[in-house]
Amino acid sequence: SSEFKIESANLTAPATESLEVADQWILSRFDQTVQQTGDYIDRYGLGEAAKGLYEFFWGDFCDWYIELVKSRLQEGADPQSKLVVQQTLAFVLDGILKLLHPFMPHVTAEIWQTLTQSDESNDISIQPYPISDSSLINSELDREFELLIGVTRTIRNLRAEADLKRVTKIAIIIQSDSETEREILERGKIYLCDLAQIEQLTIVDKLAEEPTRSIASVFATVQIILPLTGVVDLEAFKAKIHKKIDKIDKEIESIHTRLNNTKFIERATPEVVQQTKDSLVETEKQKEILQERFNQL
Repeated sequence: SSEFKIESANLTAPATESLEVADQWILSRFDQTVQQTGDYIDRYGLGEAAKGLYEFFWGDFCDWYIELVKSRLQEGADPQSKLVVQQTLAFVLDGILKLLHPFMPHVTAEIWQTLTQSDESNDISIQPYPISDSSLINSELDREFELLIGVTRTIRNLRAEADLKRVTKIAIIIQSDSETEREILERGKIYLCDLAQIEQLTIVDKLAEEPTRSIASVFATVQIILPLTGVVDLEAFKAKIHKKIDKIDKEIESIHTRLNNTKFIERATPEVVQQTKDSLVETEKQKEILQERFNQL
């Protein structure tokens, strides 16, 4: 961006008062990762350190933070908010590259040189290793985003089950007995609507009545309901579920046949027999869920 340039290798996070809640969350997660990585390296736990860095980089940073702030980077977004996002992205990426450098020296050096626009006399290998700033760690914020991310994933899964295109706007009803959970979800409404393409989001403590022609799922103690009327061809959707049930019925019949075969029981190891029994229980549970969903329609 022409309005945002990195002038120095010494990147700093934006001022705390300018941070939005998603920025605060990623900086909290980053500083926890810095702390965790240092602890592992001090104990020669290089494998655990690398695993933690991978999970933070691909999970928190790429999968979620970048998605959460995309709208703030678009043309027409508030300039100050956009600048804060750019600074946060640059600061965290700079830190990730430094943390990863002992594990991936060549590629991190190349990316860091491009990111910081440093000349050849300044190299990532001579930069100080990141030190955690405990003042930025917010465990309460971590719990809030754990709930928001879990609910978002659940809504996306419901969209996939209903075979809804990404551009299709939906209505979602979220029910939770917990006042704390409802407050978190209310504060995170903008993120939920943006990430899951929700046009109308209703958060309630109790359902006045069980919505018909809908599909539902649960994350933790939160129930998420997706009404289908007006967004999908219900008859086609019912036919699709019925086809899945027929397929599962055949699988159940096949497993029953195997378990009723005395030769199979005699020749198979106890572990294989138990695995087959477990598979039957799991398959029957899948049918039960699909049948309940079919009945709701």
